[in-house]
Amino acid sequence: MTNKDYYIQLDNAIKSYEEYKPYHQYKIDWICDRIEWCWKWRKITKEQMEELADRAVKIMEGDI
Repeated sequence: MTNKDYYIQLDNAIKSYEEYKPYHQYKIDWICDRIEWCWKWRKITKEQMEELADRAVKIMEGDI
């Protein structure tokens, strides 16, 4: 998996929640853990990490 693929995978997982789809391939806690892992091993950029993390927080807070 390339670095771009990690971002796309996480982006699609978050979009599932943002678009109120009835089924989510990944749970939000997995998404958060994956964001952390990808950032730790530099599979995503700092900007991508911040964007994905902000979106995940909005989902968990119920703003989405």
